[in-house]
Amino acid sequence: MKEHLFLPKPVFPRHVCFPDFIGGYSDFPKHRVNREYRTKESNLDQCYNLHLVYDGKGFLHSGTNSYELTRAQGFLYGPGLRQTYHSDFDDPWSIRWIHFYGIRLEELLNGKGVDEPWLFQCSNFPMITALMDRLLEIGRGYQVDDEHSMAATLYELLTRLQSGASQINVSMNPTAERIREAANYIRSHSNEHITLEQAAGIAGYSTPYFSRKFSKTIGISFPEFLMESRLLHAKQLLATTNLSIKQITLETGFSQSSYFIRCFRSQENVTPLQFRNIHNHMKEEHFS
Repeated sequence: MKEHLFLPKPVFPRHVCFPDFIGGYSDFPKHRVNREYRTKESNLDQCYNLHLVYDGKGFLHSGTNSYELTRAQGFLYGPGLRQTYHSDFDDPWSIRWIHFYGIRLEELLNGKGVDEPWLFQCSNFPMITALMDRLLEIGRGYQVDDEHSMAATLYELLTRLQSGASQINVSMNPTAERIREAANYIRSHSNEHITLEQAAGIAGYSTPYFSRKFSKTIGISFPEFLMESRLLHAKQLLATTNLSIKQITLETGFSQSSYFIRCFRSQENVTPLQFRNIHNHMKEEHFS
């Protein structure tokens, strides 16, 4: 059995989730997929890719790790991830899949599949397969009026997986590395106008997900980190140059001198000029 069902764009544009492509394979030992990072194949630079194993056996490869997948297990790739998986030749899997997109799916799925494939074991497999089969049934005779049933069925499937499936692969957690890379960029470009949305784009995450993960990884929020970076730069300029307060305001990314002075005093308990005088006095004592 080989089944490919492509769905049209829904008339209502703001479904939480909606399938782009659904289908399945049975008794097809040559089923093998190897997609590169940020692939545009089958819109997978924008869509999640969910697979459920109904029977048989297959394998998924992620980095240097390989995983065997059997009945009642499955996997989820987020948009743009490298994808490598295949059926076992001697015991080919019977598998069903959904490529889907939607609104704020990182939050709905709690970040699953964003950095690496999420491999899971279903605790409520009969319910999950019933929902998957329902999606395929609707897709086979899809009419415009079916879009709400399609969206609702997919939403139930995803929320039941989210609440009732357990992870079977150990997280490699590349999130922290990407967050730190974004933080280093923010630190070195703090004099520029950097928004939370831009910072999230640098890391390759949605704004809400980036904001939550940034605070958890760095220990302070994005606005606090940006302010800290600007004030560190200001302290360096105050201690090593004779630039005026107005010049330092512009050099460090602040919009107005009065705001810069207020922020600096709140953080350091002294004004910028007092900080410069204290530092200069310390240097004079050191060299006397």
